[in-house]
Amino acid sequence: MEKWKDKLFERFSISHEELDWLLFNATEVSFGPNTTIVDEQEIDTHLYILVEGVWRAYTYREGKEATIWFASSGDFVFSVWGYIMGQPSLLRIESITESRCYSIRKDVLERLFATSLAFANLGRKLVEGLVVYYEMWGLDMWRQRAAERYLALMNDMPEAVRMIPLKYIASYLGITVQSLSRIRSEIVKR
Repeated sequence: MEKWKDKLFERFSISHEELDWLLFNATEVSFGPNTTIVDEQEIDTHLYILVEGVWRAYTYREGKEATIWFASSGDFVFSVWGYIMGQPSLLRIESITESRCYSIRKDVLERLFATSLAFANLGRKLVEGLVVYYEMWGLDMWRQRAAERYLALMNDMPEAVRMIPLKYIASYLGITVQSLSRIRSEIVKR
C-alpha cells in the first residue's frame, strides 16, 4: 500500500472503495517546486489530495512571510475561503517541492455526495477529520513552545521536514532561523 493512502485511511477512516471513488472523479495534476497553487485573493473551489511533495500556506505579517501550515503526502488541501465560502483566499498555497496531487472541483464532489447516503457520509467523515485535526493543531500552537512544536512537526511529517527550507519552518514556529538552529542543536545533544 502506498504511504499517502495509508495516511488518508488512518486520519479520515475512509474505505478503499471511497478513496477509489474520489480518485476516479479527480484529475491528476503535477506542480514544480515553488509553484503557487492558490493565490491570495483567488477563489479556488478545488479539493486537493496530495500524493507526493510538500506544500505550505502562508500570508504576510508586518511585511514578512508567515507560514500557517504545511501539507505532505496523504493530506487533503483546500482554500477554506474559496472552497467553503466561495470567497477570495486570505492565504497563498504553494508547492515547496516537486508535487503530484489529485484535484476535485467542489461542484463535482457535491454532485457525487448527493447521489447516495454512503457518499454523503464520506463528505461528513472528511470534514470531521479535518475539523479534529485543525483544532488539535490550533491548540498545540497555543499550548506548546517553539521547541515542542518543532518536535511535533518532525513527528507528524518526518520525511517532509527534511525537504522544507529552515526559513519556512522558522516562520511557521514564529521564531528566527537562528533560534531554530539553536533548537535543532539542543535536540541533537539530547
